[in-house]
Amino acid sequence: MRRRTVAASALLAVTALVPAAVPAAAAPAGGHATDTAAARGSLKGAALRKALDGIVAEGVPGAIAEVREGDRVWRVGSGVADLRGGRQAKARDRFRAGSVTKTFVATVVLQLADEGRIGLDAPIGRHLPGLVPDGDDGTPVTVRQLLHHTSGIPNYTDVLRRGHDPIRGLQHSHYTARQLVGIALKEPRLFNPGQLGKWAYSNTNYVLLAMLIEKTTGRTLDHEIDRRIVRPLRLTVRTPRARL
Repeated sequence: MRRRTVAASALLAVTALVPAAVPAAAAPAGGHATDTAAARGSLKGAALRKALDGIVAEGVPGAIAEVREGDRVWRVGSGVADLRGGRQAKARDRFRAGSVTKTFVATVVLQLADEGRIGLDAPIGRHLPGLVPDGDDGTPVTVRQLLHHTSGIPNYTDVLRRGHDPIRGLQHSHYTARQLVGIALKEPRLFNPGQLGKWAYSNTNYVLLAMLIEKTTGRTLDHEIDRRIVRPLRLTVRTPRARL
C-alpha cells in the first residue's frame, strides 16, 4: 500500500460488476465497444456489449468483461482505456487487479501468522491500537474475522457510492488507509464481531489487513507481496498496488 494515498478505483470495479442495475445506452462518442471475434455476431456477445455500453454511459471511463461458458469465451470492451489520449478500451487489454488482490493480502497475513508474528485470533487492536472499536457486546475484532468478512465492519465503498455522481466525482479522489477506515467506522455496525450466522463482504476489512502487514513488517504492502509471492512464483504481472 502506498503510504500516502489509496486510489478510489475500487469503486469503479464494484460499479462495473453490477451492469444489471445500469440502463442500457449507447457508448459515448470516441469510446465505442470493441469485442473479440467470438463475441461479434453472437446474441450473448451483443448483450454483454450492450451492458458495458450502459456502464460507460453512466460515467465509467472504460470497462472490459469476459464471460466463459464451457470452452466458449466472450470478451468485450467499451469506453476508453486512456483518459488523456482517448485510446479505446480493447477486449484483450490488460488491467490492474481489483479484489483479486485480496488473495495476495490474505496469503501474506497467513505467512506472518505461520511465522508467529501475528495471531489469527488476536484482536486487531493489539497491532493497530485504538483504530477499531469493539462490538456493542464488547467483543473485539480479530484478524481471522477480517479475513473471513465476519467482523461486522461496514464497507467504505458503499459509503463512497452514495455521493452525487460518484463515478465521476471519485475518478481523481485519493484517501489514506486510515481515512477509508474512518469513513466506514462512522456507519452503524452491521453486526457484532463473529456473531453466529452473520457475514458481510467489506473492503474495509482488507484495508485493515494491509495496514496490519505494514505495521508488522515495517515495509509497504507492495514490497511484501513482491518479496513473498510475486518473485518466488516468478509472476510476470506488475505487483498489485493495494486495490482492495
